[in-house]
Order: sequence, then C-alpha cells, then structure tokens
Amino acid sequence: MARSPLTDIAWEYMSAQILHVATDLELIDRLAEGPRSSARLAEETGTHAPTVLRLLRSLATLGVVRQTEPDRFELTELGGDLRTGTPGSVRDVFRFLCSAGAWSSWGDVAHSLRTGGTAFEHNYGTTAFAYLGEHPEEAAKLNGAMGRMTSETAAGLIEGCDFTRFHTVVDVGGGSGVFLAEILRSAPRTAGTVYDMPTGVTEAARTLAAAGVGDRATVTAGNFFESVPEGADAYVMKLILHDWDDEKALRILRGIREAVKPDGRLIIFERVIPDVVGAEHRRALLADLLMLVLTGGRERTEDEYRGLLAQAGFTLDSVSGPLGELGFTRLEAVPSA
Repeated sequence: MARSPLTDIAWEYMSAQILHVATDLELIDRLAEGPRSSARLAEETGTHAPTVLRLLRSLATLGVVRQTEPDRFELTELGGDLRTGTPGSVRDVFRFLCSAGAWSSWGDVAHSLRTGGTAFEHNYGTTAFAYLGEHPEEAAKLNGAMGRMTSETAAGLIEGCDFTRFHTVVDVGGGSGVFLAEILRSAPRTAGTVYDMPTGVTEAARTLAAAGVGDRATVTAGNFFESVPEGADAYVMKLILHDWDDEKALRILRGIREAVKPDGRLIIFERVIPDVVGAEHRRALLADLLMLVLTGGRERTEDEYRGLLAQAGFTLDSVSGPLGELGFTRLEAVPSA
C-alpha cells in the first residue's frame, strides 16, 4: 500500500513546537555564540541535559542545527533565522503562533466548528485582545510577529500606491509603526499617525524615529471601536478587519466614516478570498481559521468587503492585487455621496 503524503501533515505541529521551545528557552541564541554540547546548553539555560540532547537531534533533522560530533552541535545559516533581534528573524512568529493562547485555541477548533464561536474565549473566558491588554508579555509576542511580517511585506504592499497625494495618513491598528514608517518614507511630505490600543503602540515611537520619519509622525493610543483621530486625508488598515466579525468590523468602518474628510480615502490591505480556491490560497485559508479560533474574525471575499463598506457609508473604488509574496489585496474606498 502506498504511503499517503497526508501522514507528513499529521507530524507538522510537532516541528513547529520544537522550533518554538528552542527559541523560547534561548537555546538558539546560545548556539549563535558558538558550538555547544547538550550539557553546556543545559547549564546555560537551566534545562535538562539529556532532554536537550534529544531536542537538538530533532532540530538537526530540520536543518536548524548541525551535529558535528555525538554531543556537539552548531547553528546553521537557516537556524540563524530564529535568533533574537537579528534582521530577518522569524523568532517572534513562532513565539506568537505557538504561544499558549494560540496553541490551545487550535486544539479546540472543534468547539468553533460545532458552535461558530471563538475557541480562545471558550478556553480563557475573555476575548483575545482583552487578554493581551492584561498580559503585556503576550502582547509583545503578537507585536513582534506582526512587526516581522510587516517588515517583510510593507514595501510590496504600498508599491503602486501613491501616498504623496495625501497630507495626512492615519494607520488604524498600526501597532509598532513599521507600516506607517514605510508609507512616510515613500511620501516625504506626508505626515502620519499610528493609532492602536496602548499595548499595541509601545514600540511605535522608537520604530518611527529609527526610520527617520519621527518628525512627521505621532503615536496615539485609543480604542478604534469608539473613535479614530479625525480629519485625515487617508485612513489605512492592514490586517485589521479580518480580526473581527461583521458587526465589529462595521463599528470600526463607521468610526472611520465619521472621521474621514469628505474627499478622503480609506485604504485596506487584506487577504481576499476568491470565490473558488486552490492550493495557492492555503496561507489565506489557514489565516481564516486562525482568526476564527482566536478572535472570531474571518477572511472575506471581494463582494463581502464591498457589502461591508457599503453598510458603513463607503463605496469600493478600486481593487489591486495580489500584492507581495503573501498575496494581499489593496482595496481603496471613498465616502459615499
């Protein structure tokens, strides 16, 4: 009987958690300083040497470390992508996607399928964002993961979108400021504001200053379900609406409709689901389920976005995409007459 390729998928979650724990316990960072034995790594990280050896062997099969002697390991070039604080590091992606909240929510995906409800709320008794507000160390994991993804995709997303036509831009849910920094670099005379919850903007001022745009940028903390800064020429949202169900998404959009200038624009960057999907849409469809189990949100089709925007008082003016390696779509809308 031929071996089914589906068997490999059943083992994938183990590999993700192996990489997560290796980064979270700083084993990777220690190996970045030079080759180590399991005993030395265990001493430096407060872990159990025989178990560390077993983990290192598994990491070697993933190409993250290289075993040079029976108990001596060195970090590979690929493994360097998991280091702390280095350009291109994906450490925070694993720290977020394999965190206790995300991990347990995926484990309870059956609850969401049976009820349509959010697995995170079922397990924790509160919403994911309320939990993050009370646990800044967990919020830092999300901010790091989103900052990493934004750094990878920002240039590709705004390519072909002329931000020089705007005097002021508000990045709603802009988090660490990475996306706004890229926008302002592309438009040297444009000013901007990062707007997000207090735990979301903790690094924004530093990010904007480091990008050389701090003199044209402000950081404002608030609740976008209640209001957004008023009077900007353009409001930008990247991967915000997919966090929420239609009711909450409409509250955000209606708040922007009240704040935007009559001739202003709303620019949305999201994964847009086609009416008929294929293997190339795997990441977007996994993200759709991730939003379901974590926040109750969803990815949407173009028609679904068009309908949401119309209910909020906007007219969808243009659709551009796919953009960048992750295949995002840019949707531009104007206030309806």
